[in-house]
Amino acid sequence: MYVQVVFNTPLNEPLTYRKPEAVTESLIGCRVLAPLRSRTVKGIVVSETERADGIPGMKSVESVIDAAPICDEMHFKLAQWMAGYYHCSYGEALFAALPAGDPPKRIKTVKDRTDIPETQLTLNAEQVSAFAEVSDALGTKEPKAFLLYGVTGSGKTEIYLRAIDRALTLGKQSIVAIPEISLTPQTIERFERRFAGHIAVLHSRLPKTEKYRYWQRIRSGEIRIVVGARSAIFSPAQELGLIVIDEEHEGSYKSSETPRYHARQIAFWRMKQERAVLVLGSATPALETFYHARSGGGVTLLTLSQRVGATVLPKVNVIDMRTAKKSDVFPAMSGVLVEAVHEALDKKQQVILFLNRKGHSPVVVCPQCGKTADCPHCSITLTYHKNKNTLLCHYCGYSRKYETTCKECGAGEVSLMGTGTEKVESEIATLFPKARIARMDHDSTREAGAYEKILGEFAAGKTDILVGTQMISKGLHFPGVTLVGVLSADTGLGFPDFRAAERTFSLITQVSGRCGRGDAPGVVYVQTYNPDHYTIRHAQEHDYNAFYKDEIALRESLRYPPFSRLVRFVIRGMNEAAVKADAASIHGMISPHEGKSSLAILGPAPCPIAKLKKYYRWHIILKIMSPKMVTSLVEHVRTKFRPRKDDYVEIDVDPYNML
Repeated sequence: MYVQVVFNTPLNEPLTYRKPEAVTESLIGCRVLAPLRSRTVKGIVVSETERADGIPGMKSVESVIDAAPICDEMHFKLAQWMAGYYHCSYGEALFAALPAGDPPKRIKTVKDRTDIPETQLTLNAEQVSAFAEVSDALGTKEPKAFLLYGVTGSGKTEIYLRAIDRALTLGKQSIVAIPEISLTPQTIERFERRFAGHIAVLHSRLPKTEKYRYWQRIRSGEIRIVVGARSAIFSPAQELGLIVIDEEHEGSYKSSETPRYHARQIAFWRMKQERAVLVLGSATPALETFYHARSGGGVTLLTLSQRVGATVLPKVNVIDMRTAKKSDVFPAMSGVLVEAVHEALDKKQQVILFLNRKGHSPVVVCPQCGKTADCPHCSITLTYHKNKNTLLCHYCGYSRKYETTCKECGAGEVSLMGTGTEKVESEIATLFPKARIARMDHDSTREAGAYEKILGEFAAGKTDILVGTQMISKGLHFPGVTLVGVLSADTGLGFPDFRAAERTFSLITQVSGRCGRGDAPGVVYVQTYNPDHYTIRHAQEHDYNAFYKDEIALRESLRYPPFSRLVRFVIRGMNEAAVKADAASIHGMISPHEGKSSLAILGPAPCPIAKLKKYYRWHIILKIMSPKMVTSLVEHVRTKFRPRKDDYVEIDVDPYNML
């Protein structure tokens, strides 16, 4: 007996091995260890056969890892679809769908909380209508997709909970995807309390053995509800009835590793194949999703326009930093915002100050020779971190000790330019000496339990001002917060990415939504040097529809998604000339098709981050208006092009990161 095995490599076809003689049961869907070239590698058996003629020197499977199959027919079909859509190998797609496919990450624990109600809340009229549509769809057993578009604090989570309860009564399993499990402890706790005994929360702190046990319990139907991050969408629910993608606009649903899949696309595939109901939820939906919901593209729009209860959306004030009087102590804050913080503190209310940039100062420059402190491995400036007195690259992790004298000319004393959250924390301690201040970013939450400690103390009223990055922008409910200050709304607008405006609008809207959730009304101050930018204007009015109207018109004029499909080729290698030559070769393979109206080519050109982790990087971006051309062009390059030695070509279909 022989088995066909796929590996987590670019090999396009399964390899055939002799099945161990001692094994009589089927190995289809089981992981095995098998020799591949000079190594023993983990693979997955995808089929068995009694004959394997014409294969000289056939090797044998060395050992069997799983006592029972870890993947099933759904996973095989899904992996085949992913291989075609994302242009990766069958094995790469299949391994991405397995619990062991995710690398171990830093452990975070979700603590029990007592401030979250266990009882069901009373729905308002909009919630009743939205839930009724989802409930009816669950009863039809037909595939159906909804976009639950609701302003911050409008009660989307309660709709999810009731839909899951409905699925349970129908004997169906549910999958709930959340962007980052560790950043939404309050949301997770609501699910755990409502569905105790039925739920598995899949997160990175689970040991591999426990992940495996959960996987098998989901497959057997013992676990009815799965909550997790991006990879939870692959859970082997055999009776799948409901899929929820919360904060569906979030970029973390897109994988940065091969295969570069998007969980939302996987959810649509499973919805259709398994005749399930899909609910996409967001206060700031992805433009593509909203477009499909508005234009009859297979998504039904459900709207929650009001916050639950008596709370209202906060008033947003835009501060023009070109003319505003700035604080003498801390020029990154306007006098108006400083005064607003004083007033909130005097009333014993809490404040959030948001800046999406960690560290102390993002640029270190010599005023004598003009040189900046740059990473030797990346085309990125080093960020000064005062707490550790180091200069750090936020991309590759390179660091060196901070020195006040310029390393280039040795004459000048370097200057620190720009502001990060570490500097904000330090400066506001001077401005508000009696305030209890905490900072929440990736630096301050590295230790296990630090994130929960910061949030717990803020929720308990032991912290007056919370300074943070986008970690504090979503999924948090603090009734004591009445003031949010956005210190620099322009940080993301200048990125060389067609989604820059969309991301900026989303961030401002989401962080603004953290305030005014209690008895006192909320107020937001947005500092900007571009007060007339449509993104800022529409965020001030909480007007997603107006933002969508302006942004979708721009996208259409430039033929960006949803009016095209993008494919990005990134060529990287240690030799810049070879990388450039490979990029030119790929362009030469594609350019004959450019005369057609259905294709536009951008590049080849150096990536915005032209060097990353010692690798030089060039990219080519295709705007393709014909879905069939996506498949034919990309497969042509993937199968025919052979890069120079030590070069590598990344293929990113529907890219989210253009840097």
